[in-house]
Amino acid sequence: MNLRREIWTEHHGLIPKGWLVFTLNGQPSDCRPENLAAIPRKTNDLKLIVSPFMTRIRILERELNALKKLMEEKER
Repeated sequence: MNLRREIWTEHHGLIPKGWLVFTLNGQPSDCRPENLAAIPRKTNDLKLIVSPFMTRIRILERELNALKKLMEEKER
């Protein structure tokens, strides 16, 4: 079992047979539970399912990091 599947199972339970765990932001090394989605393997093109989310997630992650940086600067 790979790391994504282990984390998904730990947080959401068993993965249905024939499904895979995909990273929503398209970065395979980003295995945060909120970045994982279980998707049926028999989908014709997995990228089509998650591509609308990938760009939006990346934008939101940049905004979040900028806000964290601002908060850290204010605390100094």
